[in-house]
Formats: sequence, structure tokens, C-alpha cells
Amino acid sequence: MGIKQLIFGEGEGYDYGALCMPSLPWKKQRHPMKFYPLDELPLLLSLVMGLQHAFAMVGGLITPPYVVAKFSIDSFPFAKVELQQYFIVAALITSGIGTIINVLKVEIPFSKKIFGKHLYVGSGLLSVMGTSFTFLPIFEIAILSMKADGFTGEEAYGKMLGTSMLCAILEILFSLLPGKTIRKIFPPVVSAV
Repeated sequence: MGIKQLIFGEGEGYDYGALCMPSLPWKKQRHPMKFYPLDELPLLLSLVMGLQHAFAMVGGLITPPYVVAKFSIDSFPFAKVELQQYFIVAALITSGIGTIINVLKVEIPFSKKIFGKHLYVGSGLLSVMGTSFTFLPIFEIAILSMKADGFTGEEAYGKMLGTSMLCAILEILFSLLPGKTIRKIFPPVVSAV
């Protein structure tokens, strides 16, 4: 395999236009998407797709803390840039630590003796653990109502972080329950499963 094949791929080649350009629903596609066999991706394609994925991940990781900072502590125009930066950096560091723990798949000591099976922290799969847009409406309503009751934005944000930590412990406890017990607590009409 030569340098050209290593960088651009072998055979008929890869259609970089179809792979890298968006397909607009109102236009006829000039480049129909092809599905390639399970082979080694060319270096250029791997770099371009990896960079695109990294930008998408970072955007999804920094937006929720930025939005929470805007409606909890800061307002327009940007008055407390240091706190916004702190929120975003804390989210990125926490996401990195969570991702490393998830990828490592660490066995919980004595889980075989206590629960009768091996339990792990993490899945062992490469997946990014990070912030979520799901909590934004809940955070916004709770923080704004606390601010209306006389709390400062920092106090309201701290109360929401404490509530989130307690809920995380509750989720950990739920994860240790057998499946039958969880199905009794959360029947299909509740969980939609």
C-alpha cells in the first residue's frame, strides 16, 4: 500500500463530497451516499470525520453550562465572564473524568459476594459522558423561582447542584436493584418500555 492509498483510500476511492457536505432536503442530491465495506478508513477521511465529531461533541458539552450560567448567575450583557468560563471548564473536566471512568469499566469490589454477580462502573465502550440539554428547562424554572423568592443566582445554582448530586445517588441505588423490582416500581405505563 502506497502513501496515496493510505491517505485517500484504495479502489474506486471515497466520495468526499457526499461524505463531507450536508444533504439538503429541498435539493436533489448530486452525490448519493454510499456505504463502504468494513475496511480501513483512509487517513484523510479519518482526520476529517474525527475533527467534525470533536467539534460536535465540544459544542454539545459547553452549551448547557453556558445557558445555565446565563439564566442563573449572569444576564445580558456578559457581566461575569469568569463564572461562565468556570461553568464551562468544570463541565469539560467532569466530562473527561466521566468518559475515562466509562471507558475503563472498573469492577466494583466484592460485588460478586454481595449481589451474586459482577457489577461494573462504566461500560467499557468508547462513548463521551457529558452534560445534557434535558435538565435545562428544570434548572431554568427552579432557579428563576428561587431568584424570585429572594435567593441570589449563585445560591440558587448551588441548591440545584446539590439536588442533582442527591438525585445521582438515587440513580446509583436504582441501578443496583434487580430488573423485576425496577419494573414493579416503574411499570410500562410510566416508563413507556
